[in-house]
Amino acid sequence: MPPVQVDVIAPVPEGWGLCQSCELILASAQLDQAPPARGLDDLPPDWQADFQRLSALIFDLAGRYGERIIIRVYDPRSLQGIVKAVRHGARRYPTFVVAGRIKITGWQPEALEQAVVDSLQ
Repeated sequence: MPPVQVDVIAPVPEGWGLCQSCELILASAQLDQAPPARGLDDLPPDWQADFQRLSALIFDLAGRYGERIIIRVYDPRSLQGIVKAVRHGARRYPTFVVAGRIKITGWQPEALEQAVVDSLQ
């Protein structure tokens, strides 16, 4: 059985790696910091907490399901993220799309877990 794809559409700090074209644009803007130096410390505390919560959720899923799932994170500020957000009607973040058809918006770990389990069967 092929692995289940879980797309995560959520803003991520720039230092955590946007798409290559976005990083190229940021680099050409001659910002005073390299991309890895930008990141979590520059964000407001509530945004930092949300990102840490999202990271914990993603790492938990990856740890429990291993090779049975593929997790891809899309920043809605990147070209790929905009396309995903529009395609799946994501207006709030985080939005999770399981197996290309099940959309879960917001912090609903139980619903996400159930969607993954259902898609694995």
